[in-house]
Amino acid sequence: SHLSSLISHPLISSHSHFGIYLQQLALFIVVMAGKTKGQKGKASGKKAANAAVTAVAANSKSASSSFFLSALPVAIAIAAAFWYRTNPQDVSSAQSSSHSSRQLIIPRPGSWDEGYYTTENVSDQSTPSTHALVYPNGGGGEPVLISFSSDEEFLRLGRLYNDLGQIVQSPSHFRNGTALYFGPDKAGTHFQWPAVRVGYKRPVLGVFGGNGKQIELETLTEPSLDARTSDPRVFYLHNFLSLEEADEFIRYSTAEENQYKMAPSTGGTHKAWNQGGASARITTRTSENAFDVSTQNSRNVKQRAFRLLRMGGYVENLADGIQILRYELGQAYVAHHDYFPENQSTDHQWDPSKGGSNRFATIFLYLSDVEYGGETAFPNSNRLTVDKSEELVTRLGEAPPLDKQKEIIKDAGLSEGSWEESLTKACYAKFAVPPRRGDAILFYSQRPNGHLDINSLHGACPVLKGTKWGANLWVWNACRYSQCKGDPLHPAEELPETMKAPFAGGK
Repeated sequence: SHLSSLISHPLISSHSHFGIYLQQLALFIVVMAGKTKGQKGKASGKKAANAAVTAVAANSKSASSSFFLSALPVAIAIAAAFWYRTNPQDVSSAQSSSHSSRQLIIPRPGSWDEGYYTTENVSDQSTPSTHALVYPNGGGGEPVLISFSSDEEFLRLGRLYNDLGQIVQSPSHFRNGTALYFGPDKAGTHFQWPAVRVGYKRPVLGVFGGNGKQIELETLTEPSLDARTSDPRVFYLHNFLSLEEADEFIRYSTAEENQYKMAPSTGGTHKAWNQGGASARITTRTSENAFDVSTQNSRNVKQRAFRLLRMGGYVENLADGIQILRYELGQAYVAHHDYFPENQSTDHQWDPSKGGSNRFATIFLYLSDVEYGGETAFPNSNRLTVDKSEELVTRLGEAPPLDKQKEIIKDAGLSEGSWEESLTKACYAKFAVPPRRGDAILFYSQRPNGHLDINSLHGACPVLKGTKWGANLWVWNACRYSQCKGDPLHPAEELPETMKAPFAGGK
């Protein structure tokens, strides 16, 4: 706290080079003190460092004058000694020169990687940043305070992202103390959007819906590092689909030219319809579905999905065909996982954490509104409460009273004691997202380390009034089953270089 008070004093912070140097010295002392106590920057030492960063940013004027007068001479003497030995003005110039000599990636408007990279310096900061709070890929857990004194040291950290999903190219592109995120660290793992907090909404830069509007991604859950108790990683996608695209999916699902047109839904099989999967019908999935595997409409949406996921390009064998779904009154799909079990078959490596492949992310598209029911429910997550986000609770809807629930269930013709009735009650008790035409949700079936996420369990709630039209796209972390060109027991090895982690810093 004394260091925080000292380095936030106007006399220090108003002298840019000297103040920055003294702040760096103070942060170094705090971090080293934490390491001495065996905390390695993750407990009391890190908290103190965070406090110092906060104090600098706030430029607090509440320092104790008595402490300042007694501590200032010592601090100035230490800082001045290093100042004159290293000449920070020259260091700053050298660092700026290093930044200007390195060629940054400036994507062309409309190109695949538009919005993928940071490209502009922080406007009110004359020197590159020297420290950041870095979280694991996907966020969650505690950050690590990392310092770097040059462009080269920053790049040695490997690829880092900001919370807009951009690859950070330079320390001049963010302020000191900014939250950044490590990139994926092994082949077959990929960037995952950080939650930040429930209700946090951000633009997906460079990615626009079919209507030309900016796609926005909004956090719906609070995932953590504990795989047993974590929320699934669920996000709401605003403006993802145009109404014309939604209508075209509905039309094509029953069109004569579609060889995979509407039929009773299947489940539990990893085989495509043309591989014998069409007969794998289950009693706990009562909808009908079709596939769109080849139209321009489906190609547009799949490429948009890959860009939203910040994949390094589009590879056809990393995606299933888009599945189009129709749920009539009372129809539903019991809670299930989109990924396949690790022991699904012996002719494919299904475990992504071991270089295998499986479904990585689902983007579920809402093609119609539904008057009652039809939500996508996540039974391992609690229903949102107003203390998390009052606006989201209002928009997603609150559960009706129990007597009203019973009336709605009875009017929909659901049998008492049936799995559909139980699922409907769970939909009202747990976290669920109602359909809204043109929007979508994104959720991950894998954790950032490649392990399958058991908490991605989800179900399609029974339609209680009207008809629900939807569609989903499954994106795999590597070549999907039966589509690998090489060894299906090592799918991650054949990822293109633009998708194969780890990645160099700034690229």
